[in-house]
Amino acid sequence: MKKRVYQDGCATAHALDLVGDRWAMPIMRELMLGPKRFTDLRASLPGISANVLTQRLEELEAASILIRRRLPPRPPARSTN
Repeated sequence: MKKRVYQDGCATAHALDLVGDRWAMPIMRELMLGPKRFTDLRASLPGISANVLTQRLEELEAASILIRRRLPPRPPARSTN
């Protein structure tokens, strides 16, 4: 399926070219709350498939809307002993 592009001089139309795809806005909303790992995004966006999430993240990164960065490792789970 070909991506819809408005190619209009209007700033709003240009923004829709960049972020108008399904799931793009909810992904950006989640990332505005702070950095998240892929699994955290999947958990906070019920209904999104791994393939669609990967595709949207790649598209947003290619458009320089998102910057991928490596997060520090998660702290080890604390035992209850």
